[in-house]
Amino acid sequence: MELDQVLERLERPRRRQPTHEMVASVLREAIITGHLRANEPLPQDEIAAQLRVSHIPVREALRQLESEGLVTYQPNRGATVSALTSEEIREIYEIRVILETAAIRRAATRLTPLQLAGAKALLDHAERTHGGAQWGALDVEFHEAIYGLDDRPRLQELITGLLRRVDRYWLSHGLMLKHRETFDREHRGLLEALERRDGDAAAALLERHLIGAAGHLIHEVKGLEAIATGTAASRSIG
Repeated sequence: MELDQVLERLERPRRRQPTHEMVASVLREAIITGHLRANEPLPQDEIAAQLRVSHIPVREALRQLESEGLVTYQPNRGATVSALTSEEIREIYEIRVILETAAIRRAATRLTPLQLAGAKALLDHAERTHGGAQWGALDVEFHEAIYGLDDRPRLQELITGLLRRVDRYWLSHGLMLKHRETFDREHRGLLEALERRDGDAAAALLERHLIGAAGHLIHEVKGLEAIATGTAASRSIG
C-alpha cells in the first residue's frame, strides 16, 4: 500500500483540504483505482505513517468512507476495503439503470451544445488512452457529463456513489481494457442519441449498456466466488 504515491498524484487543491478530507481523498482514490482491493486491511498506524498525519484524521476518514460504502469494519480485523458479492453488484446495477436512464432522458433536451462538445472531447480522449485507470476515470467523467446533473445535486450524489462502489472492480479485475472497444462504441451511440435530442433512444441504449456491463462484471465476480468457495472447502477437508 503506497499511499504517499497516491497523494503525489492528487492535484494540489485537493491536497490543501482539511487533513481528514485529504486522507479520505487518498484512500478513496486508492480504492476506486484498484490499488487497494476488496477485503484488504486498512491499518491506521500504517496509513498515518505513510501520510505523515496523526491517527485522529485517519479514523475520521475511515468513518467517512464507511458511510460511502467503500470501507467496512470487521470484528478482530478493524477497517477493511469493502467487498461486494455478485448479487450486490447486480442490485447496484439495477438501481443504476433506474436512476441513470431517468437522468439521461431528462438531459437529452437540456444539454447545451457546449456540454455535448465536452462529452465528445472526453470520448476522443478515452479512445486515445491506453491505461485502464485513465480510461476508467474518463468513463466516469463521460457518464456524469451526459446526465447534466449540476442542478440535481442529490441525484448526482446517488449516481456518483454507486459508480464508485462498482468501478473499482473493473480496474482490480483488469476488465476496463478488455471490453473498452465495446464500451467506446456504445458511448458513441449514446452521444449520437443525445445530439439528436432523442431521450427515449438514449435511455434505451444506456439501459442496454449498463445491463451488458453488469453481466461482464457479475460473471467475473461469480468466478472468483466459486474459486473462494472451492478453496475453503478443500481447507476444511484437509
